[in-house]
Amino acid sequence: MREYQKANAERRSRIPAALWAFLAPDPEEFYRWRVQLECGCIAEVMTHGSERLPGEQRWCDAIHKAWLPAGQMLCPHEDSPSPYRDIVEWGERREVSFPADPVEPPDWTDAKTWAAIRHDETHTSAFWVVTLSCGHCAEVIAPNLKWKPGDPPKRASPKRLPEMKASFEEYWASHPDDEDEREREHTRRMLAEGWPCPAPEQLCHTCTFAQWIVAYQRVGWLVPRKSEPNPPKSPSRAILQRRLRQAETEAKQLREQLAELDEGDASAENS
Repeated sequence: MREYQKANAERRSRIPAALWAFLAPDPEEFYRWRVQLECGCIAEVMTHGSERLPGEQRWCDAIHKAWLPAGQMLCPHEDSPSPYRDIVEWGERREVSFPADPVEPPDWTDAKTWAAIRHDETHTSAFWVVTLSCGHCAEVIAPNLKWKPGDPPKRASPKRLPEMKASFEEYWASHPDDEDEREREHTRRMLAEGWPCPAPEQLCHTCTFAQWIVAYQRVGWLVPRKSEPNPPKSPSRAILQRRLRQAETEAKQLREQLAELDEGDASAENS
């Protein structure tokens, strides 16, 4: 209660009083739940009223300031890898100006490579917020300021592409432990498509932390009621249909995850 009142007071200080009921409601309207995530962690959450289930709630990804899919929460785990996801939608755009790069190469590259990619003058880049196939958001850089969604990506020349493929294969052969298989597969996909810029896929760092709610338990109202509430009314047809669609979607996701595990096991046996 103290945590909610402190956060709500801060919210109300930033918004007009007419919007408090929508954006900063009184604590009496919130219901507490204990939820279990697919990673096994247990958390406590609140919903606006006792009829709204945690699986129907949407939480915010504070890093990208975007909503997660309904029924997902962030739960950090250091050992979780970030997968590549296809870009399905381009959203907001912003421009950022950068100073000229230093002459000396950074630690992560050599002098020859740095000379090829270094910006010797101030430059401006366009950053786009994109929606990925997993439903999360990320930010990518466009090849130039004039590029817009719908324009074809910039690709390597037919002469340059074989040189790039040979260079990568030579590097992987001489440095087998410098790059994980995820990055190598991504590079191979980009080479097969002609090294498009912007790339059609992007690392999703949100997927590293996003976990589905798999079970929930009622705790009670944030502000306890003075008397026992009446038994909840039977849910309407619309609510039951919405819950059924959500259950079918979750079942589909679980089947896809099982299929990916089966494919991985089959690949390991064949190798």
